[in-house]
Amino acid sequence: MKNILVITLAATVLLGCSATSNISLKEKDQAYAKYLSEENLAGEDKINSFRFKGWKPLSDKFLIISAAHKKDYLIETQGTCHDLNESHGIELNRFSNFVIHKEGDSISTIEQPTKKCFIKSIYPLTAGQTEHLESIGNPIQS
Repeated sequence: MKNILVITLAATVLLGCSATSNISLKEKDQAYAKYLSEENLAGEDKINSFRFKGWKPLSDKFLIISAAHKKDYLIETQGTCHDLNESHGIELNRFSNFVIHKEGDSISTIEQPTKKCFIKSIYPLTAGQTEHLESIGNPIQS
């Protein structure tokens, strides 16, 4: 009986912690927009000499792409890019192999390559900014 009480108590604490630390994609989008405003990040029209290295989904509207030269960029899409947050990979649809433009270029998931998510904004990030953005909505480590 004592073990059941301990297990129940531990499960309740764990569920309580996870419930308070998980936020919806809409709340994440609002937090990213607020961060952009607070940090006064300046967007760029394009990224020159860009060689794609990797990516990290943040929500269905925001993602971070990484360049081979160890530079990260926050990408905001013009609308919701359905299932971006759950995708296993992305494709960059661009007019030039080494440039990404905010006007005309798009992203699509490998699961739905014909559904294009057009780029609204491109923000260069520092390592600290990348780390902060990735931590939004994650449980706080104690």
